[in-house]
Amino acid sequence: MKAKRGRRRPDPLIRATSDLRKWFEAEPWRTGSELLSRLQVEYPGDYPNKLLRTLQRRLKSWRSEQANALLFASEKMPPGHEVTTPQ
Repeated sequence: MKAKRGRRRPDPLIRATSDLRKWFEAEPWRTGSELLSRLQVEYPGDYPNKLLRTLQRRLKSWRSEQANALLFASEKMPPGHEVTTPQ
């Protein structure tokens, strides 16, 4: 399988990534558009609307990480604390 190509240009959201991640973790249901609007209020003039798709891709990745953490949490739990499903 061919390796995924890396970034072609510098990350335009690098300075705001920690803020975005905190906002996402506090309110994971927020859309990319809502987070971009908040970012534009916090950093006026620094983040244009054209970054919406980039932010949406970032959110997709973070949501995938969260889903994997939930799905595989039982593998990391100590013995005797497994999640059981009703039969």
